[in-house]
Amino acid sequence: MSASVQGELWSSHPRAWAETAEGRIRPLYEHVLDRCPARPGLRLLDAGCGSGLFAELAARRGAEVVGLDAAAGLVEYARGRRTAARFTVGDIERLPFPDRAFDVVTAFNSVLYADDPRRALAEIARVTGPGGRAVVTVGAGPEQAASAAVINPLAARGDVPGPGGLDLADTAAVRAVLLDAGFASVAAEDVAFDVRFANADEAVAAQLPAGPVAAAVRRSGRAAVESALRAFFAPRTGPDGTVRMGLVFRLHLAGRGATAEETDGMP
Repeated sequence: MSASVQGELWSSHPRAWAETAEGRIRPLYEHVLDRCPARPGLRLLDAGCGSGLFAELAARRGAEVVGLDAAAGLVEYARGRRTAARFTVGDIERLPFPDRAFDVVTAFNSVLYADDPRRALAEIARVTGPGGRAVVTVGAGPEQAASAAVINPLAARGDVPGPGGLDLADTAAVRAVLLDAGFASVAAEDVAFDVRFANADEAVAAQLPAGPVAAAVRRSGRAAVESALRAFFAPRTGPDGTVRMGLVFRLHLAGRGATAEETDGMP
């Protein structure tokens, strides 16, 4: 899954992603801002920034925010937001920043799309400064897994995350990789909440801009993908026509220790 391929897929419908999909995971963003409060002067990198919602929220709180994404279409949309955050197109496996450049690095559901997730995590560690923190999240709920099981077979194998490599929902495995990358501590927790749609049409529309769904449309056609999504949402539709889907995100919070120079002379 190269950055260029993922960038193309996620650039398919940037406005639709921003306006129908990304805002639905805002509870995850708010939770992370509670765990890692943004403040004036805090240097924050959002690696895999999408259409820029989290970057905007953090910048509003005074942080000096840089958002990076492989999808030029999403970055262009993010640049159109009225925010002090800066945005750039780039590869999470080759971050174009110097060592220890940021106090906080966030990677919301982006590392799983890297060709080599371990390399992406090593890059996140490299640009996290002494005493800084990194947050890496991934969808880990049964309904998200069921949705992927419906969509991924309709896409070309190399366009969607598949078996093998690093399972980012595996707490022990991710902890070992983050510690090996240079973090001093790693904790994990789950963030769960429901998303609701007014009807099945709205639920389907919110899925179409996502990279894996765009990949499925490219290989199998929109009609087949929409039919599969409607079948998926049917048992999740209430008598009033509204649709509910439960989401769970696994959050890995990694902390950098202080350097020897910083600790010299400290009590």
